[in-house]
Amino acid sequence: MRLIQAVIPEGKKEVIIDLLKERGIDYVISPETSQRKYSDVLFFPIPKEGVEEVLDELRDAGLEKNGFTIVTKAEAIVAEEFEKLKERYEESEEADESKLARQELKTSAENLAPPSPTYYLLLVAASIIATAGILMDNAAIVVGSMVIAPLIGPAMSSCVGTVINDEELFYDGIKQQALGVLLVIGSSVAFTRLALGVLLPRQFELLSLNQITNQLNPGFLSLVVALGSGLAGAFSLTAGVNSALVGVMISVALLPPAAATGIGVSIANVRIASGAAILLAINLISINLAGTFTLWFQGYEPGRWYEQEGAEKTTKSRLFVLIVLLLIVATFLALVTWETRREARKAAKLEEIARNQVTNLGGNITSFEAERTGLFFEKIKSVSIQFTASSYPEEFGRKIKSKMEGWLGRSIGLKLSYLQSVPN
Repeated sequence: MRLIQAVIPEGKKEVIIDLLKERGIDYVISPETSQRKYSDVLFFPIPKEGVEEVLDELRDAGLEKNGFTIVTKAEAIVAEEFEKLKERYEESEEADESKLARQELKTSAENLAPPSPTYYLLLVAASIIATAGILMDNAAIVVGSMVIAPLIGPAMSSCVGTVINDEELFYDGIKQQALGVLLVIGSSVAFTRLALGVLLPRQFELLSLNQITNQLNPGFLSLVVALGSGLAGAFSLTAGVNSALVGVMISVALLPPAAATGIGVSIANVRIASGAAILLAINLISINLAGTFTLWFQGYEPGRWYEQEGAEKTTKSRLFVLIVLLLIVATFLALVTWETRREARKAAKLEEIARNQVTNLGGNITSFEAERTGLFFEKIKSVSIQFTASSYPEEFGRKIKSKMEGWLGRSIGLKLSYLQSVPN
């Protein structure tokens, strides 16, 4: 339920009253005393699903040309006429009670992003916390950092700005996203250097951390997470519900890879920096694509008819660019995922070959590890095997290496660790 308050320009009172009566909307009018070019102040309640339609009609009648209109949420409206009006909208097939009015959508998107100093300070804090959580390999701390990262606001602002043809809102959203991501990466670089120089041991191995390795090889499922985050963000915005939890989901897709990129840059590790940066780019594209498409699919457009055609072309062109970028990224992800699965099958086959050879020797494998090399399309570089047996023939190492290389079709390194077992 909404309560509309507006000032009526001189000469427009009768037209507006006739429109409200025709709609069956109860209203209150009081004289306007500021001695400006307004005659009265108008108040009337309206169900949420009727706000956009009625305000468009009132604007066409001249309501917003020289004055202002305020839309506020009403906790309860006790009036028989309003109940009848509410029933009419509920029975209408065109009305969508879950959809926020266009006039409220822009304000909601703007309110999701705090003022610039607060926004950037929160991002610095979130970045430092996320970086610390990654370096500690503590998932709970990383999740906590996502709660305070206000990344949903800029993402939704750019999406809303596109569909309602508000270029200022669109570019503000894009600018805040770009600056926010760069700020997170920069904060992560600075904090990582401090941590590695003062707080952590010199031989600290970053690639042993799960929170780092999770960001290195973006798979196809990363795309699903980011698309789902953008879709959920847009739906939460249009439904007028609390977007805090959805904001956490968007932060899940953006904050950890941005922090991991900063960690990789700070230690000049190309593998960490590039892997996390690609995941970050994937998620940014997917969130903006899903958010824009969701709002466009729900029918949001500018209120003025002469802006609608231009907005439609702009929205479709931006969606096209995002889709092309997404297809490029999706193709890359599909290839990475396919190659990763293929190498995993190869590693399993090499382990089977090794296990058969050790079993024929009367022993047991206690550990098998395939070491891979490569930035994204990793190849098996060497194999390490630990096994126990009662004896170790001199030719055993060459024999098992020959079997593996014969199946694989190329040479690999082999490291054997043998422990003699004592027969019972």
